[in-house]
Amino acid sequence: MSEPEFVSYAQNMEDVVLSRLVPIVPRGRFIDIGAGHPTLENVTYALYLRGWRGINVEPMQTEVEMLRAERPEDETVQAAVGASMGSVMLFEAPVDNRGATTSDADVAARYVAKGEVFGSFEAPMITLDSLLGKFQPGDVHLVKIDVEGMEFDVLTGAELRTHRPWVLVVESTEPNSPLSTAHLWEHLVLDAGYRFTLFDGLNRFYVRDDLEDIANLLSVPANVFDNWVPPMSLKLKAALASAAESETYAKALENVLADLRAENAKKRKWLGRVR
Repeated sequence: MSEPEFVSYAQNMEDVVLSRLVPIVPRGRFIDIGAGHPTLENVTYALYLRGWRGINVEPMQTEVEMLRAERPEDETVQAAVGASMGSVMLFEAPVDNRGATTSDADVAARYVAKGEVFGSFEAPMITLDSLLGKFQPGDVHLVKIDVEGMEFDVLTGAELRTHRPWVLVVESTEPNSPLSTAHLWEHLVLDAGYRFTLFDGLNRFYVRDDLEDIANLLSVPANVFDNWVPPMSLKLKAALASAAESETYAKALENVLADLRAENAKKRKWLGRVR
């Protein structure tokens, strides 16, 4: 029997690449910094469905409540992550651009200059080191970092050589831009004993330099050999299979479109909720 298709929920198919780790580590651990919505455009949700568990770190109240409700077997921490313990002023993006929330005033100012309205609030700030310290060295298999321009601060607050997570996935372009930011922080990763394996157009993947087999696995982008599908593909296949037995194809496609509209409405509802 062939392996079931892997359903990707991530924005840029990052989870497809990471799914290659599941046969090696069926019950992996992750730390997801800047987790966002628990399922929509989420890098670790597909891994959660396959048995992985971890810590989601997210400063915004609405997203925190959803993460705790929809992913109860994870730990969700409401905080920002930076270079030291304390607090930080965050600039909260408007409802149609939630992922742009940042602690970088310059990043927020660029959005404001384009006509977007940002709010602000103070959030507790913790370090990646404090999160990694909850585990034994090497017991964390993935750290994902999506912090809208604050990658240097997050990485400064972590002793990677001590804690030795297997894989780092770091968003590495300026917000809403293909311009790379890796030159600002990549030395912190390489100097800690990691090798660069893949740039997917948005993120850079790094693997511990003593894990050569893992580095090889994560060196190519998502592709047909990963046997993956988007969530809507499964609904379409099910609808067409049903149509072959009892409905017209037109009716089946109407049902799929209804599902797609429902998914879009769910996303709009998330974007439309206020903190």
